[in-house]
Amino acid sequence: MAAAAKLSVSSQAFAALLDCCGTAAGDCDGLLFGRAARPTAPPSFSDDDYSGAPSSAPTLSICITGHASLARPSSLSDALGRFQPYSPARPATVGFFSSRRSAARRPSRREVAGARSLSKSLALTHPLVVLLVAPSASSHLSIHSFDYRAFLLVDSRLFPTSLPVVNVGPGFRGQYHTFAAQSPMPWLPRPPAKGFSIGDQKAMEGMMDAFGLGRVEALVASATGQATEVEEMYSGMLRRLERLAREAEGGKKLVRRQHLFVQKTLHGKGKTYWKGEKLLGWSKGRDLVLGKRVEVL
Repeated sequence: MAAAAKLSVSSQAFAALLDCCGTAAGDCDGLLFGRAARPTAPPSFSDDDYSGAPSSAPTLSICITGHASLARPSSLSDALGRFQPYSPARPATVGFFSSRRSAARRPSRREVAGARSLSKSLALTHPLVVLLVAPSASSHLSIHSFDYRAFLLVDSRLFPTSLPVVNVGPGFRGQYHTFAAQSPMPWLPRPPAKGFSIGDQKAMEGMMDAFGLGRVEALVASATGQATEVEEMYSGMLRRLERLAREAEGGKKLVRRQHLFVQKTLHGKGKTYWKGEKLLGWSKGRDLVLGKRVEVL
């Protein structure tokens, strides 16, 4: 009967459950949370080395993804084995667990009665899961270990079943979407806006036109519109270089004119000859004097 459902538990959920049982002062119990669903055909991945022969899939898959331990030990049911109605019964409840310090790993009459009462109270459409946990009886272990045994409640009877602990690989595909953080990730504080000094802005204006430091920071921080911003940044740099070239050309003409004017002043007054903005020479009396570095056309 238990073969009609496949039971599994994720490694992180099972480790948390065993830690809860190990740190308890005595016997403890609690609820098991998870999901029950009809399994679908697993997808085939080209990089998957799993080549096991396909077996007949069960009609139901129950995955345990968490637990909740009640405040006081053995408080899931009363002395008669009836499930306490005030205990939290979440929609994701799939069963309960019981940790006992000294007892055989088989359900007692009280636990059987509690399982029936819990299944009736929750009105489950799938078999109820019962997990018994006890410290390992072996004295040769150097670490704290536990023995566990899982049962499924089918037709008011508990049937033992296997409980594979899955983490990665094909057996974990059914739990890929069940992970949920116990607490949300804290938001990292946003760094304050950087205040740009006048010197930084002037240095940026010396390299390109119409492109401030704020736009450069946005370009580095965000990938949206990077192509347009980079093109505009380089356009500003080209405009700046063109302006510098024109200023250098104008300065060269001014220096040349001043140089010729000084030569004219040293030789005395006379008539000057220009072609556009270029001074060809000047005449002093009947002599034509050419300035230095002046090309005669």
